[in-house]
Amino acid sequence: MRIGYLGPDGTFSQIAANKAAAGTDSELTAYPSIAELAAAANAREVDAAVLPIENSLEGGINTTLDCLAFECDLMITQELLISVSQCLLSNSETITKIYSHPQPVGQSGRYLAKRYPGVPVTFTSSTAEAAMIAAGEDGAAAIGGEALAEIYGLGIVERGIEDVSTNTTRFVVARRDAEMPADADKTSVVFSVANQPGALYKMLSVFDIFGINMMKIESRPAKTVLGAYVFFVDINGTADDENIRRALEIVRYKATFFKVLGSYKAYQ
Repeated sequence: MRIGYLGPDGTFSQIAANKAAAGTDSELTAYPSIAELAAAANAREVDAAVLPIENSLEGGINTTLDCLAFECDLMITQELLISVSQCLLSNSETITKIYSHPQPVGQSGRYLAKRYPGVPVTFTSSTAEAAMIAAGEDGAAAIGGEALAEIYGLGIVERGIEDVSTNTTRFVVARRDAEMPADADKTSVVFSVANQPGALYKMLSVFDIFGINMMKIESRPAKTVLGAYVFFVDINGTADDENIRRALEIVRYKATFFKVLGSYKAYQ
């Protein structure tokens, strides 16, 4: 099986991809961005894409949510939780600039404000890119996983710089042609409602009427007009469960946009 992930090597996405490929004869391919990775899976260049979708500190990964909702016809078949511990990496004694992906920067905000106030932070497409840049610039540091130090020849200035020690990123495995796993017990959907008083309340009450537990709800701009939103909802159970099937039929009928993103096994 061909599995794509957000590269380059040394990122937490690669760790998630290795976990997804465990016990299988799989070929792993790195992609430079989430959008290109999702597009590759949508075009069947890879059989599955391992996509970061949510972080316990920073919330939803907007690019992934938008790809799943609007840009690709992919189904989630698996979720993975990866514990995230960030390090400050550098070969310089004095740090005058810091590079990293926006997510690790946000996860380490209090540390940076306390230890490196005023030091400019430049966003990169990945923590691996940040490490590559820092390895070649005097006075530069990168924020990323410990594995990057060995790969890119950097020293570890400090470990565990994330603001919360329970920092975790949720990844999903998404495929173009996918059947629901036999052990699935969780379903993700996305929908929008009419711009009318009580419309969202009435929609969510459908899940209550059928005794369905909503595990998460998150909104994103609908990319149509200002003030229009779509809502991502995770629920316990599968799309084949009788009550969920009936509830989703009503949601589909009442929604102005509706899409099932997949039923899969919740991470234990």
